[in-house]
Amino acid sequence: MSLSHYGNIVSESKRVLKPGGFLEMAILDVDMLNMGNCGRRAVRGLKLRLQQTDPGLVIGSASDVILKTVGKRGFTGVKSCNVGVPVASAIPSPAERAAKAAHRGTESQELSLTDLLRSSSNASDKIDAKEVDDNITKMVAKVGRFWYTRCYEGVGGGKRSIFEEQALLQECEAWNSSFKLVVAYAQKPVQARRRTNSI
Repeated sequence: MSLSHYGNIVSESKRVLKPGGFLEMAILDVDMLNMGNCGRRAVRGLKLRLQQTDPGLVIGSASDVILKTVGKRGFTGVKSCNVGVPVASAIPSPAERAAKAAHRGTESQELSLTDLLRSSSNASDKIDAKEVDDNITKMVAKVGRFWYTRCYEGVGGGKRSIFEEQALLQECEAWNSSFKLVVAYAQKPVQARRRTNSI
């Protein structure tokens, strides 16, 4: 978005909130943490595509822009937390996938996050803890890539996703790259700032 759009969203949020109400935010930045050369090149190319689409778009840190705007619009008690969402988990080769499927005796099936959490807490299942952790990381990474694609790559038009490049995913896995997700909240003041006229 452009700076004016960010300002409009924050102003409208403040207008509709009751005094003392909270604004909760989850902001995904375009830059990733712990990027290698391949990741930097891919993100730089994505930023160039975004700038060509609309020169007014903010391609810097969205979280910094939004949190600064929230402070300027009069919200108080702004608190934030940075969360690293993995870009890629261990990417097994086709041979490793086949070996795992043969080891289980069935075809490899993709479980939902709820099933994975349930199986990690259930001692009677035969899935070991490391495999459950790997599967959860894989699921979280897939959701992170989906949201990154929706937020940033969808704006640039019908280009292919940067995550279709296997070298990028392997580099992200080796470098432990992660998306920067900022979770924050701020409170609308109970009493508005008073404006007095001097006589």
